[in-house]
Amino acid sequence: MSKISLFSDIPLRSLKLIRSRCHLRFFKKDEHIFREGEPGIGMYIILEGKVEIYKEKENKKTILSTLEKGDFFGELGLLLTDRPRSASAIALEPTTLLGFFNPDLKILMKRSPYVSTIFLYNIATIIGERLIKTNELLEKQLKL
Repeated sequence: MSKISLFSDIPLRSLKLIRSRCHLRFFKKDEHIFREGEPGIGMYIILEGKVEIYKEKENKKTILSTLEKGDFFGELGLLLTDRPRSASAIALEPTTLLGFFNPDLKILMKRSPYVSTIFLYNIATIIGERLIKTNELLEKQLKL
């Protein structure tokens, strides 16, 4: 976990606290992790395997991202639990994930405000970087 950017700057002892709140999940090739429109309650970290994030409209599939070991996804489901998933996620090969869900985050926030602050700051930083890349892609497509 310490090699994943999401957990940078978190002391090893504190990583054990986070790890104790995580849930292992196993998916077969072509098995959905979640589908667009389903309630989002948490995020996933890829320990092994490959995941495709996509949107489908009128039987047309648009691949948004292909993620591998060390990547994470679904973080908005961790933070915005009342919102439906904005895309679907499917395992492209046998995949092992570490799930971290909203109730786990709330427990972490109560037990260790310091660690949860670092964790949430790391998520915010990565979401910000992803938003910048999305804006750059949108500018290219719109030729702004």
